[in-house]
Amino acid sequence: MTQATDGLPAAQAQIRELKATIVALREELERERATREDAVRRAQGLREDELRQVRDTAAALRDTLEAEREDIARRVREAVALTEDEIVQLKKTISALRDQAERFNAATDDAVASVHSHYRGDMQQLQATIRTLREQLQGMPASAGD
Repeated sequence: MTQATDGLPAAQAQIRELKATIVALREELERERATREDAVRRAQGLREDELRQVRDTAAALRDTLEAEREDIARRVREAVALTEDEIVQLKKTISALRDQAERFNAATDDAVASVHSHYRGDMQQLQATIRTLREQLQGMPASAGD
């Protein structure tokens, strides 16, 4: 039995050593788990920061795009309004030029008619003068011309 008794302190020593090893391994496992959890939390924090940055960038780009759309729409409206104003002015100018051309044509026609009328009057007057002179010449004695 002494042998069994002698093996008892050795077995108890081994048990204490194994328990100490278990405690040490448990502590190492806990440290490793804590390290991994910290790494996971940091990774999640980085992912959330990146996600927030992406969302912020997307929102800024969306706002910029919307502002550009509004600016383009405003410039298009201004250009259309300006073009419409120009069209109205051009129509007024065309109408005024048409009226002026019609007045000019009417004045030209009146002037031509007046010249023709005056010419006819002059022609009639000259023809009457020629007739009168001819009659006077025919009525004169032939000896008066010698």
